[in-house]
Amino acid sequence: MRYKAIFFDLDNTLLDYSQSEKKCMQQALELYRLHEDLTWDEFWGTFGPINFNYWMNRVQHNHDIRQVLEHSFTDTFLGLKREFNQCREISETYWGLFCSSPHLEPHADLILEHLHGNFALGVISNGIGEAQRKRLAAGGLFHYFDSFIISDEVKYWKPDPHIFELALQELAVDSSEVLYIGDSLTDDYEGAANAGIDFCYYNRRGAPLSDRHRPAYTIKDLMELKDLT
Repeated sequence: MRYKAIFFDLDNTLLDYSQSEKKCMQQALELYRLHEDLTWDEFWGTFGPINFNYWMNRVQHNHDIRQVLEHSFTDTFLGLKREFNQCREISETYWGLFCSSPHLEPHADLILEHLHGNFALGVISNGIGEAQRKRLAAGGLFHYFDSFIISDEVKYWKPDPHIFELALQELAVDSSEVLYIGDSLTDDYEGAANAGIDFCYYNRRGAPLSDRHRPAYTIKDLMELKDLT
């Protein structure tokens, strides 16, 4: 076998982040009866960009995820000119729902079952450790992994090669012995390339590739990994 270890990104690679985010947010709005006179498009059109900006600037402003969410909800309702005084409460509700959300990418469980025992398996994620661990556990996937490197815990973020180097050290493998699977051509592809690790692009939606992106492999279904390893 060419590889000794396989590392995975999580969000939109093994875990369906987009589905979890939408469904858990809709559920939170319903629990606070906000769905009765506020359409989803109206809410998300305001919340989405605000939340993205807070998330991207969280390290600079030293905000944890709960602060990011509370500020995002507060600014959203201000922007919508709605009086709502439970922003902290709905933030906690949403976060609790999201952390317990086990929405998986298609065949994520099957490919991990196939690979487990034949390769050392690891995670390298730019997410929040609390959510990533709980979501994997809720989906019945946590036990497959031998290494777990999360950006907010190690204070390195993809595409910084340091986060990949930590994963290599933890499993005592060389970069030439590892395959990394992810869905991002910036965080995942660039980070793996900078660390000298072969990259497999999980491109389920068939996004076009530019000439500057040359992953070792491209797959549309996680089960295709069976033929690569």
